[in-house]
Amino acid sequence: MLMIPGQSAVVWPPQYKVRRHRLARRVKMRASHHDGLEITVPPSFNLHEIPRILEENKSWIIKQIALSQATVPPTLMRPDHVEFNALNELWKIHYVACQSRLEIIQRPHREIVLTGKIHETTQCRKKLIAWIRNYSRDYLISQLETLSLVTGMEYASAAVRDQKTVWGSCTSKKSISLNYKLVFLPHRLLRHIIIHELCHTKYLNHSRRFWNLVGEHDPDWRSHKLELRSADRFIPGWL
Repeated sequence: MLMIPGQSAVVWPPQYKVRRHRLARRVKMRASHHDGLEITVPPSFNLHEIPRILEENKSWIIKQIALSQATVPPTLMRPDHVEFNALNELWKIHYVACQSRLEIIQRPHREIVLTGKIHETTQCRKKLIAWIRNYSRDYLISQLETLSLVTGMEYASAAVRDQKTVWGSCTSKKSISLNYKLVFLPHRLLRHIIIHELCHTKYLNHSRRFWNLVGEHDPDWRSHKLELRSADRFIPGWL
């Protein structure tokens, strides 16, 4: 049994549920107050790899389980900051109570203020997520445009969405979708994912030719791909 100072005891190894998802491209772990530790894996994933992945992400898993066991689940907390690793930005969040409807005010020096009925934590969370999605959209699209020019791989259209199981996708019509949560990842992983999707405009598969093309523009793609297995640690628990 391992403990985090000031938090609940966590039994190791933890109990967990495994869910295969046909659209999943990576292993995703999430701890919740009601469901415990849930691991989503791609359809062909080798389940014998799970113990190794648990050990590699031990500290993060213990912290998330402890948080999920707390009296107040992370999704009901009001965060005091949000960190965009891709942009190397830390935004402070302030709350001002009043009787008007909830609004977000963006201030200089990377500060945002929520005003209104701030006791409604679920609504505060929704407002913050909407602001993050809007803020991330321009940045992610600009990164896609830049890498498209650098690599010479063109796409037809682009969108930023709230995808649940993938970081990005590309259709046969060269339409690329990016997950808004990419802004929480380090820039090296964001770049890897965008290059990955751009390469799908040439090869809509994961053949050797596809990975060779990825390697031309991202020589460290193997280490980046491996690091993405635990990329959820960069995502705020309250999202």
